[in-house]
Amino acid sequence: MEVNGTQFGVELLRLARRCRGFDKHISASVGLSVDEMHCLGVLFSEKPSSVKTLSDMINVSPTRASKILKHLEQKGFVSRTPDLLDHRKEQVMLTDQGKEAVQKVLALCNEIGNRLLRGGPVEVGPDLFWLLRGATHSD
Repeated sequence: MEVNGTQFGVELLRLARRCRGFDKHISASVGLSVDEMHCLGVLFSEKPSSVKTLSDMINVSPTRASKILKHLEQKGFVSRTPDLLDHRKEQVMLTDQGKEAVQKVLALCNEIGNRLLRGGPVEVGPDLFWLLRGATHSD
C-alpha cells in the first residue's frame, strides 16, 4: 500500500497532536507529568536495562530521562541502586508507590476504553474525540 497526497500526512499530524492531549488528560488525572507517566509505564511493562534505553523508549534525551528518574525517586515512585556488575550503571525499580501509580493510569485507560467500546460518554474533552475522528475519517 502506498500513500499519495497530503491528506494522510495531515491526518497523521492531527492524530499525533491529539495523542498529546490524551496524554495530558490522563497524566493530570493521576498527578504526574506526561514524561513521568510514560517513564513509569515503560519501567512497569518493558523494564529497560539502562537510562539510554529508557530515554529511547519515552523519546527524550538521556539527560532528560535522568532528571525524570530523579523526580520520580524524590516522589517515592522509583528506587535506584548501583548495578552490581557495572558500577557506572544503575538499576531502576518501581517502588510499591510507583506500581500503584501505574495501576491508576492503567485503570483510567481501561475505564476510558470501556466507555468508548460501550459507546458511552467520555469526558476527556475534544482532544480524544478529534483523535478518534481523525483516525477513522478524513475531513
